[in-house]
Amino acid sequence: MNTLTIKECTDMTVKTPAQHFLQSRFWAEFKKEQGWSYQQYEVHAAGTRSFLLTVLLRQLSPFGFLAYIPMGPSILTDYNSQLPETAEKRKLFLVNLAEKLVPLLPTYVFLIRFDPPWECVIRSGNTQAFSRQDFPLIPCTGGKTPCSLRKAASDIQPPDTVLLDLGQPLDALLAQCKPKWRYNIRLAEKKGVQVRCFPGSQAEDVIPIFYRLYRETAARDGIAIHSENYYHSLCRLAVDPAFDTERILISIYIAYFEEKPLAAIITLFSPSGAVYLYGASSNEHRNLMPAYLLQWQAIQDAQKYGCLSYDFYGIPPTDDSHHPMYGLYRFKTGFGGVIIHRVGTLDIPVRGFRYRLYSCAEQLRAFWFKNLKKKLRVHSRKS
Repeated sequence: MNTLTIKECTDMTVKTPAQHFLQSRFWAEFKKEQGWSYQQYEVHAAGTRSFLLTVLLRQLSPFGFLAYIPMGPSILTDYNSQLPETAEKRKLFLVNLAEKLVPLLPTYVFLIRFDPPWECVIRSGNTQAFSRQDFPLIPCTGGKTPCSLRKAASDIQPPDTVLLDLGQPLDALLAQCKPKWRYNIRLAEKKGVQVRCFPGSQAEDVIPIFYRLYRETAARDGIAIHSENYYHSLCRLAVDPAFDTERILISIYIAYFEEKPLAAIITLFSPSGAVYLYGASSNEHRNLMPAYLLQWQAIQDAQKYGCLSYDFYGIPPTDDSHHPMYGLYRFKTGFGGVIIHRVGTLDIPVRGFRYRLYSCAEQLRAFWFKNLKKKLRVHSRKS
């Protein structure tokens, strides 16, 4: 790994394609509209293929700059995660990569944060006592390795997901669904639910419909959502000719019953695969099962587009009925596919004192949103 070299990409026509949409220039430009900046690099390492590395940068006063690398680096993905040497190779590669990046990044970067696409395994069979420490990628001692590689307090990207292999006939994909899921798809069709797709330039026109449903979902489930402009920006940027070479398609699917919107989803199709990004539903006519028909239509369209996989993008780590998002686990796994566990978010502190202060602030923020704010919302509903 000592032969690792990094070259900044000054030409916007990057020859090396992104292996995941979060590493694409489209996504980097989208995040730029949300207050981030970014730099892209071509990375070469002995014994591995060259790859594109997109580093998102955010100034967080008073700490400095956070450098974030979502779904990167896109190598060492085929190694057996259960082997100790895999953990060692990945650990050393990240540390070496971080050391090479530091001189190229802004002076006051206090943290380099990775969300690598590396799969791992859950060692504990007890779903009730699941901990991310059960993922043996990084051998931690008190949360710190000799190379200063640490597990972040919370994950940014969902480390657990369901992936459908779209290289199969539709009949085989439907057969993979649980019987109740096939029944619900047919029920929605039989009851007259209609799914309409608004791809590309049409997507932004129906953002107001999607967002009304999304606000209803957020109020019902107690989740935080972005502003409506966030989704306008996503759809508008996706049709910019500057990103034609990346072949990214944003679509909004809406399920109607008697011309009334019942549910909607936003999907992203690209050569690296299809991703279910956001979903929303009304409190009305839930017995018509519109969400099942929406997903099935999107899966069919993703296959036609040439995507090799369909990523449901986020589930709880295990089949735990006590998990607050257990319903999401059941819904997404019901379509079949393979459950993927990734290592999650990893930190390499560059400035230790600033990192410790930021970690404390981050944990307090997480405690507020995940505990106190939810309890206050529940209390307000009761009163």
